[in-house]
Amino acid sequence: MKYQEKYYVPKDDCLDNIKSITSKLIRGTLEIENKKVDIPDKELEYKVKYEEDAEGGQFVIKVSWSSEVENEEEEEE
Repeated sequence: MKYQEKYYVPKDDCLDNIKSITSKLIRGTLEIENKKVDIPDKELEYKVKYEEDAEGGQFVIKVSWSSEVENEEEEEE
């Protein structure tokens, strides 16, 4: 499932919201569209991206993980 929230706010409000989102994520209380964000305790990949051109720009922080189940017994054989 894909959950997202979108806002149009001034820069200062945007940065304050990012601080709040980060704080809630660390505390384990972040929700998006009433869905609790649960980042698993496993290997994570994160990317920080910045793009800018004549038409505009974007700054993105992305965290991802695989839902594959690791089977240690198979790896040992």
